[in-house]
Amino acid sequence: MEIISVRKGFTADHSSTSYKFLAIDEPLDQKNINKVSSLSSRARPDDRAVKFTYKGDFNDLPGGWWPLLEKHYDIMYSESYDWWLFAVAFSDPDPDKQQEISRYAFNGLEDLGVNIDIVEERIIVSFSCVLDYGEAYEILDTNTNYGYKDNKKDLEDYLYDDSLLQLLADIRSQLLDEDYRAFDVFWHEYGEPLYSQDEIKELEIPYTNELDYDSLPNNLQYLSRILRCI
Repeated sequence: MEIISVRKGFTADHSSTSYKFLAIDEPLDQKNINKVSSLSSRARPDDRAVKFTYKGDFNDLPGGWWPLLEKHYDIMYSESYDWWLFAVAFSDPDPDKQQEISRYAFNGLEDLGVNIDIVEERIIVSFSCVLDYGEAYEILDTNTNYGYKDNKKDLEDYLYDDSLLQLLADIRSQLLDEDYRAFDVFWHEYGEPLYSQDEIKELEIPYTNELDYDSLPNNLQYLSRILRCI
């Protein structure tokens, strides 16, 4: 096992924390559904999705979100008192590709930015961010019908019903195709204000301080609209 980069994001005071996970490549079998269900008496996972909600400052997902993306799910988003975490995971055994994508990790304003974890062939990319208030409340209000056994849905239904899951599925697909422009969007929101061009060259991070928003695909234009700077 080799871990190339580790930074688990931010810790925030919160009155509640919610998580939504979705398996894209392969559905979960019953054994793994039972494992996920054991994490919370209120969780109702099916073979594709699960959501968790924890109330209070000291309640949270046992073991954290990261093992679930390593073993069971391919995308996740979490909200904790207006702080958000997006994550996508996929497998790629090519060490050159692993090394290349790891270069895009950065720690920006208020610890917001991009984290890359690589364990053996599994690459887990997480984005710490803050969303525009209006967009965030609309997302929380509309992305509600999720992950219950008595309301089992196909993968396409989950993506259709949840704008953030669709956004993350598209970003994941782009990263698999070695299209790394999603990183640029986060960089220009949270990294660019902290780094000069000389520092970028010195640290050998693959960013510039220029971005043509009009040339971005629709999902990344949407991403750039919902992100909020601190």
